[in-house]
Parts: sequence; structure tokens; C-alpha cells
Amino acid sequence: MALHSTEALVLRGYKLGETSKVVVLLTRDRGKVRAVARGARGGRPRYQSALEPLSEVRVTLYGRQGADLLRLGQADLVRSAFRAGERGLDAALFLSYCSELLDAFSPEGEAEDRVYRLGLAVVRAVEEGASPDLLARYLEAWLLRLGGVYPPLDRCAGCGGGLPGGRLDYHLGAHGFVCAACGPASGPSLPEGVRALLGELFRRAPAELPEAGTAETGALESFHRDLIAAHLERDLRSHRVIHEVARGVVR
Repeated sequence: MALHSTEALVLRGYKLGETSKVVVLLTRDRGKVRAVARGARGGRPRYQSALEPLSEVRVTLYGRQGADLLRLGQADLVRSAFRAGERGLDAALFLSYCSELLDAFSPEGEAEDRVYRLGLAVVRAVEEGASPDLLARYLEAWLLRLGGVYPPLDRCAGCGGGLPGGRLDYHLGAHGFVCAACGPASGPSLPEGVRALLGELFRRAPAELPEAGTAETGALESFHRDLIAAHLERDLRSHRVIHEVARGVVR
């Protein structure tokens, strides 16, 4: 008996037996689930390109409510991420990072429509030509905020008072930005330009992001990486790969 039919984003898959694989799906109404896709591999794969990472699909899932592993029935492709990945190496690497981020921040079986819509929006934005680097910072910021990790930009984490304009000084012990009276902060300090960029990231849709300098996105990338590693208690593999490609390490 079908458990449910739903829209989903394909996050990743891994081999199972000779012709099947397990796919990890971020569903709109049930959160992240895992399902066995029988016949998904081999000379005549059943699902064709519908199970490629970050494809938007309409799926039918079978199995017991709350089961760790479901069975995939129908999987109809709604929108492929192929066109987005064709925009170049930077876009392809961003899609890989996007998939890993969404997977890492989505607990099993807990629906979060905002995360699902966020994933759709950034994939479509990169397809439309938005900067992959800026979209990565956007996705990081919003996943950290939705996960309750991102500190407020306008309130001191020490005394609760308002933060003055200018740079933002992060204090690890307070898990947030602090005012001068609650300092000295452990760091890092985010310059005023980075603070302004963050305001735009939290205010605009991903397809409407303004241009940003490499200094601002670089500082924000470093800050986000530390927050993500502390929250997940590990580094993300695709983040490391992106930097290795940029340095010419990966062949």
C-alpha cells in the first residue's frame, strides 16, 4: 500500500545490490526519507535521469509509516538540475555542495517546507545565472538561521542590547555578536561590508542577490564554515573539494 505521494528533491543515492540503489529524498511534506529504487541501475535503468542529484520529482513511496527505509514506486521528473550544472564547473560544484548542505541540515522524517522551498529556489537561481559563490553564502546563511544557529545581527549576545552600526564582533563563548562593553570578542570580526551583505542575503530572494566583492564573500565563507563545522561537528566534504579545485589540486 502506498504510504504517500509527494514532491521531492533528490539529494543523493548509493548502490544497493546489482541493479538497485538507495535514494535520499528531501520531500515537501515528510522531510528527508530514504527509499530503495529497484532497477535504478544497469543497462536499462528504470528511472532514467529522474534520480540525479537535485532533480525535482514527483514520487510515490511505499512502506510502513516511520520505517527507516521505504520503497520507491513512481518517480516522475518535474525539473532537472542538468541545465544548472551545464553553466560551468563553478555551478556544478555548487550543486554538489548544495546537495550535501541540504542533506546535512535536514533531519530524517521532519518536514520543513521552508528548507524544501529554499533548495528549489537556489537551484533555479543558479540555472538563471546567479553567482554560485554568492548562492552558497545565501544557502549557508539561511540553513543556519532556520536551524536556530545564526546569531542576530542587531542584538548583543552578551547583554541583549542593540548593536551599533559598523563591524560585527563574534564571541565564541556567547555564540553571537557582542558590543564593546561585553568584549573583548574572541573573533572573528566581520567588516561593515560583510554586515551589509548579510542584510541583503536575509532580505532578498536568491535570484535577486546583488553583486558582492570577493573580500566580502571570502570573509563570510570562512565565518560560515566555522559555524557549520561547530553545528555539525564535522567538515563537509564538498566544501573541501571546492577549495582543492580552486587551488588546482584535484585533477
